[in-house]
Amino acid sequence: MRVVAGRFGSRPIKTLKGDTTRPTTDKVRAAIFNRIGPFFNEGAMLDVFGGSGAMAIESISRGIERAVVFEKDVRAFSVIQDNTKTFGLESRIQLKKGDSMKLLETVSGSFEFVFLDPPYRYAQTLEIIKLIIKRDLVVDGGLIICETDKNYDLPDEIDGYSLDCVKDYGISKVRYYKKDK
Repeated sequence: MRVVAGRFGSRPIKTLKGDTTRPTTDKVRAAIFNRIGPFFNEGAMLDVFGGSGAMAIESISRGIERAVVFEKDVRAFSVIQDNTKTFGLESRIQLKKGDSMKLLETVSGSFEFVFLDPPYRYAQTLEIIKLIIKRDLVVDGGLIICETDKNYDLPDEIDGYSLDCVKDYGISKVRYYKKDK
């Protein structure tokens, strides 16, 4: 796995060995950023299920100023810490260890986009999205981006957010929810 583009483009990203996490592939990450705007001028992003930290690193590589990353798994959290140090991003990536639902209750700030790639068959995906919306964590014009198993169902509209786009990538499906005006 590597950073696809930007300041850190082509640099490798450490991942957790085994099947504890399922990192978003380089191809899918590239497609997501091509869709939402390949480069940014500052702002912040939130990654609700951090895995390796690749989405946060990719975001900063492309111009996002700061990232907040949640991770529950101890070993995955350690990998994110290692990657953050390797890229020299300790001051720009805020890591929070614990359950995403609980951490969402405490996080503050507004984000250009919130990314969630929960474990496949994770039963609380819709509840997580609703909590993000309830907490008003996305800036006007921002997105909630959700990667799931391609057979996982989510509604087209969720509490004032509409499905802006949906793309299939092999066994994965990526949905982009945008706040209704």
